[in-house]
Formats: sequence, C-alpha cells, structure tokens
Amino acid sequence: MTNFDPNDIEHYLGRYSLGRDSNPTNITDSLHFLRVKVPGGFITSDQFRGVADLVKKYSKGKAEITDRQDIQLHWIDSEDALDVFAVMEDLGFTTDMCGQGFGGARYGDARNVICCPASGIEKDEIINGRKIVKELTDFLVGNQDFLDMPKKFKFSVSGCGSDCVRGITNDLAYVGVKKGDEVGYTLFIGGSAGSTQPGPRLAKRLNVFIKPEEAFDVGIAMIEIHRDHSNRDMKTKARFKWLVNEWGSEKIKKMVEEKLGKPFEPYTEPAFFKNSNHEGIQQQSQEGRFYFNIPIFGGRLSNEDMLFFAEIADNYGSGELRLTPTQNIIIPDIENSDEARIKLEKQNFKFDGPKLKWSSIGCSSDFCGKTIQPHVKQMVRYVVNHLINSFNIDVLDESGIIIQANGCPNHCCASSLAEIGLSGMIAKIAGEKTQLYNIVLGGGVGPEAKLGRVIERGIPHYQIVEKIDSIIENYLKNKKDAEKFRDFCNRHSEEDLKNYLLKN
Repeated sequence: MTNFDPNDIEHYLGRYSLGRDSNPTNITDSLHFLRVKVPGGFITSDQFRGVADLVKKYSKGKAEITDRQDIQLHWIDSEDALDVFAVMEDLGFTTDMCGQGFGGARYGDARNVICCPASGIEKDEIINGRKIVKELTDFLVGNQDFLDMPKKFKFSVSGCGSDCVRGITNDLAYVGVKKGDEVGYTLFIGGSAGSTQPGPRLAKRLNVFIKPEEAFDVGIAMIEIHRDHSNRDMKTKARFKWLVNEWGSEKIKKMVEEKLGKPFEPYTEPAFFKNSNHEGIQQQSQEGRFYFNIPIFGGRLSNEDMLFFAEIADNYGSGELRLTPTQNIIIPDIENSDEARIKLEKQNFKFDGPKLKWSSIGCSSDFCGKTIQPHVKQMVRYVVNHLINSFNIDVLDESGIIIQANGCPNHCCASSLAEIGLSGMIAKIAGEKTQLYNIVLGGGVGPEAKLGRVIERGIPHYQIVEKIDSIIENYLKNKKDAEKFRDFCNRHSEEDLKNYLLKN
C-alpha cells in the first residue's frame, strides 16, 4: 500500500500523466485517457485484476490493449487522476508521459519498451529479451535526464527470429541473433511508421553484434544521441528518424562507439528467418506446457473480460498474462490445454480461423477526433470477418495477408507496413462528411521488410470490402505458384494494382 500522501502531486511528476482525447464532436464524451505502461507486456493476474478494477471504476468498464503492449483507459476525469495514480503505484505501474498535448519539440519520453510476447517460452527462441526490457525501464522511468527530449523514443526487443514487435518501426530495435556459439543482438535504428518528417521509414540495420551484457549501455548511448542532437526547432522533425536520415546510420554508429569506448563487432548474417505473431495455441519450450494467444479484435476489453482472463491464468497457467503488439493476450504455462480451450471458447474466444485474425490491428480512432463512424476498429473487425467468411482459411494463411488500419494520416497502426493497409481521412461526399481510406498494398515486416505503396486514394468506407475482394481474387487468379500476396503486389506496377482493385 502507499506510504506517502496520495494527494501530493509532486510525488507523481515525471512518472504519471494523463493524455488528451480530442474528439471535437464529443461523440465518446472522453476528455482524457490514461496509458498504463506494462513493460514488455508482462503482467501478473493480480496486477491485471487491479487494472480491471480501475477500468470498472473510472473507464466505463472498457479498456484497450495498444500495439505497444500498454493498457489504455478513457473517460478519466482529471480530478480522479491522483486516486488512479496512487492505485497504479501500488500495482507497480507508471504511465507514458503523453507529450502530444504540448506544442513544440520537447517533453519527449521513452515510451513503453516492447518485447516479444513469447519471450522465454518460444520453442526455437534465440534469446530471452526480458532482462534488457527491465533494465531500460527501471533506468528511464521518471529519470529527469530523459523527460524533455525533442520527441518520444521507442525501443523494441525480439529474440524469436521474427519481427513480431515491428521493430523495423522503432527508434532502436534489438533483434536476437546467434554469432557462432554466442547469442546476442543486432541493431536497427531510426524506424517510424508516422507521418512526421521525413515520413514513414524502415529502421536502418547497423550490421553489428552486441553481447547481452552490453545491450543496456548501447541503448542509453543511443537515446542520449536523440536527446542531445535531434531537431528541437520543429516538432515535425523531432523524431530520431529525422536525425538518422540527416546524418546517416554510420555516423550515429561511430558516435555510439565513441561513447562506449570501443568498436562494435560486425554481424552481417540474416536478422530474421520467419514471419510470426505467435498465433493460436503453441507448444512451449517447457515440456508439457502450452501458451494460448487469445485473439481480441482491436484489443478492446471489458473489465469482466479482464477478470475472466486473470482467472484462466490462475487456474490453468502460472498466474501470468502477456499483452501482445498485435493487441491480443497470451496466457502461458497452460498444462490442461483441452479444458482451458473449452472454457475460453464458451466465452466466445475462439481459436479457429486464419492468422490474420490474430495479426490485424486498428488504431483507437473514435477517441482522437480525426475520424467519424465507422471507426477503424469497427472497420478492421468488419473486413477481417468478411475475409474469413469469403475465402478459404488455408488460402488466407498461405497469402500472408495482414490488415492494418489508421483513421488518419498519422499512421498510429502502421498501415504502410501491412500487406493491406488502410489510411483514413474525412471528406464531404454529396455534402455529407464521410470516412474515406487510402488503400496501401505490399508492405510488411520480417526477412524482407518493405513499406507499402498507396494504390488508390479517398475510397469511401462502404467500398473498401469490394476493393479488397477484388485484389485478392486477382491475386489468386494471377499469382505465381506459392507466391505471397506481398510479393505479388511488389512485382506489379501501381497501375496494374489499381486495375486489380476494380471488380470485373
């Protein structure tokens, strides 16, 4: 329990903050959100219950899992903030600093460090990244030296051989690799899916090998370079990707080497060898145990759902849950998998269906004020359900299709990094405001990461399913052998793909 005055606002400075919901039409009636920072997405059942109680009391019984493994609450009244913060402190959590409400290039913090949600349990794992997640989090949270950076800084850690955390969009991505008999990390820097200058960028690979015991010092050296040298003149140029683009990755690599006092070891072997978001029910590296990746469309949960999952984790697992970067929940260490599956499916959390059911994500557009109905999470659910009902599951899995959708051009859910991306906007059609989408094709992460291309712009939401049907039907008709959808898109011109979006 708290051993301080919970009304002492200074106690929370630098570690807790409310964000601003800015829906000008006030459809949701939410003025503030709160983002519970869950390092690496690892949370105990007792902590999950504690957050569920906050959700029930302050957030109208609704919560969201974000694509950075946070839990987001809306409808937080500012006068309740200190009470919420006090409970969070008891639970062991802080928040993101949510500096988007301030003008100018400043108030940037280190956002939640995200991690492969199957760390320590994946059968062919290279390295368990939980240690570096904890070290970075413990050092950076509330650290006054890193609370006024030009803009936020994002770390990711993966050690499973897949870019399950979309590290390619992070400021610094640690990727587990093996060099001879040693395991460690190679690095990617300067990624971002956002629209700030110089636009969406895949992180640059540094071709280095660092030992696990060096990882913390490398991360701090990198974020110091962002803090001290990224652009403070314009907020639109304040992300680390702008500095990487201006200086080049080689210069930044040399600066880190100078800070560390030694050169990096080289590493040029492949960084990723598969594409996986740890979908479905998987055998763990621990004999006789399974982890269940529970698909949560758009990451929306009720407090009753949260209490139910905590009960499953206690009764069938080890009392741990994990939030995934694809807005789902993993419950590890399940031994009686048949009984646990029956229990979950009775509550309508089903494990049949294609992989895109676990991997497709959408932003929280109904709160930000940049979209109108149908909002993005509704669109993702509608599109995914339509595809499941319209195409063979094996065909969808073999295609590698994932849907990622944003309500506006800010790219909160990286529409440019999905095989099919939707990037939204609002315009008037026949005098009425209508939700429109640009259709982005051919993006994706993994061994051959690529940004997609905008193929058609300003499509009304009610035409999207027809367009997607058409491109998939043309893919199935014209693909080469076992060609993936992404590869099919990238061997065709924009004009070809535009024609493929038209129903015959």
